[in-house]
Amino acid sequence: MSVEEVRRVVEGVARVGGVEGFVVSSSDGLPLFSSLADKELEEKVAALTAVLSEVGNRASTELGKGEAEWITVNAPDGSGIIYTRLGQIGYLAVLFNKDTRLGVLLYTLRDIKKKLETTH
Repeated sequence: MSVEEVRRVVEGVARVGGVEGFVVSSSDGLPLFSSLADKELEEKVAALTAVLSEVGNRASTELGKGEAEWITVNAPDGSGIIYTRLGQIGYLAVLFNKDTRLGVLLYTLRDIKKKLETTH
């Protein structure tokens, strides 16, 4: 699957109300593409995605829960960032605000992952 094909599937997350942007990054924390205009923020999110996903997955595995499906970091105001693995592609990080309907966001993430698995 090409990067453009992955981009077309992932871009659907930007249509979820309250989503501020997303970054798809490699497993080693390099940005592949994003919807963020701020390139410095894009690089920061990609790097943090690799670190937080590794720590979250390790914690989940060590506790006998298997690999984490997603990792969410919530701020006091209700905004946050959610990370999920996209198979061999790397990771997807989605930045959201306090008005995001998290159920809709999680459903959309599951749908994206399913589409990428069936076409990969």
